[in-house]
This record gives sequence, C-alpha cells and structure tokens, in this order.
Amino acid sequence: MKKICIVVMLLATLSIQAQAKKWERAIYVGAGVMFDDRGYRTDKGFALKAGCGIGYHFDEHWSVMPGIAVRSEWENGFADAAEGADDDTFTFLDIPVLARYHTGNGAGNWTFALGPVFSFCVENDSYYIDADPSSKLGGLDKCKLFSFGLQPGVGYQLTKHFSVGVDAYIDLTNLKLCHGLTTGSKHIHDISAKVAFLF
Repeated sequence: MKKICIVVMLLATLSIQAQAKKWERAIYVGAGVMFDDRGYRTDKGFALKAGCGIGYHFDEHWSVMPGIAVRSEWENGFADAAEGADDDTFTFLDIPVLARYHTGNGAGNWTFALGPVFSFCVENDSYYIDADPSSKLGGLDKCKLFSFGLQPGVGYQLTKHFSVGVDAYIDLTNLKLCHGLTTGSKHIHDISAKVAFLF
C-alpha cells in the first residue's frame, strides 16, 4: 500500500509539473498602413505601433496576453498633403486583451490572436477650415477621447526570443467629434507588420 501511495504521489507531481502555468513577456514594434473611413470616402496613411505585453499560458495551446501600446496614425503619410488640406494625425494609448492559440511552444510555431482593445486618444488633431478661418470648428478636437476596437493577429516564432507577425486594428466606434456643428462618421483602421522580442 505504501508503494502504491508513493507511485500515485510521484505521478501527481509529474502531472502538475507538466501542466505548470507559464508567464511570457513581449516587447514589439510595428509599422503599416492606416485607413481613415469617413463613410463617403476612405483615405490612407501610415501607422506606427510600439508596445509590450505579459502573457499567461494556461496550457501548451492557449494563453491570454493583456498589454499596453502606443499607436500613431498619419493620414496621407505616404504622400504630400494637398494645398489647404486638413490631414489627420492622432496618437492613441491602447490596452489590448488578447486570447491566443499556439500551435506549439518555441521556434517554428504559429500564434493566432484575437481580442478587444480599449483606446485613449492622447494626441488629438484639431479642425482647420482653410476656406472659412472664422468657422466655429477651427481649433476644436476632431477625435473622441475613448474608443473601442478589435485586434486580430498572427505571428510566427523564429527563435526562442524573436517572432514576426501581422496584426490589425479594427475600430468599432465612431471616432468623429462633431461638437454639434457637423455630422458624419470616422473609423480609423490599420494593418501592420511587427517584430517582437520574447523573454
């Protein structure tokens, strides 16, 4: 009976070790294309992201990674602005909470992620009405301070400490701040390639 108890205890210990939870940290940078969807037209520009996250692995395949990131969006970032144009530039502080599926651990494996993003506009652009300098909109902020989005992504782990991937930001809220003086909608989306350092 004593030997059976010892064997059961050893098997339980091995099982617990095999199921041990694992923490993972990541620092990443990315760049890509932004899309400013105004309902009647969509303008393109440049997107830049940098952030970090802490992942908690439930098992070999599933983890959750909350984090914090800075995302900058520049409309017409790939071309010179037209004379008198009022191009948009914004910076957001993002808090993503991503559910992730891993095909395995370590180099040579894929990670698929999806989750909500809570965004705060920390650098707003203001209206500039070139055709009417006396407009009441002149100098007022264009973007709401809080927005909500969705972040899908995919990554491939190159080595123990480096991965590459692509993710997107899908804006689910109307960002346009109308001040009761104008109408319409504004949704800023982007897609970016990124490199991450894992430790």
